[in-house]
Amino acid sequence: MKILNQTGHQGDTQWYAIDCIPENAKKVEKQFIAASEQSGSFHALFGVYDQYEMEDGFILDVKEECVLNHSLQQHLNGVTMDDVKVLPKKDHRHSIINKGIYYVGIQTRFDPLSGMKEKVRD
Repeated sequence: MKILNQTGHQGDTQWYAIDCIPENAKKVEKQFIAASEQSGSFHALFGVYDQYEMEDGFILDVKEECVLNHSLQQHLNGVTMDDVKVLPKKDHRHSIINKGIYYVGIQTRFDPLSGMKEKVRD
């Protein structure tokens, strides 16, 4: 897998265009890219794509223009991640994700007290 460029971010999710799906990527059912442990909010892609799991993130093979939402689980009534739909926003406006292959990870921050990088959490 070769990272071609950073294509953007939404909240604590970081998006990178990549050249191919890595051989060790495991195809999974569509799921939230990130979800809050406290508020019930989530970052999730809606539309036609395949999702793969990696050790530190996801690979998304986006087949057509999709919508990346940051919303609340209460807004999911009757909506599936197969639907290209803009949901009411939580904190971040929706983003359009173009056709392509992406690696998506969670932003990390350096904690000077522990001397380690940690994933950003809600």
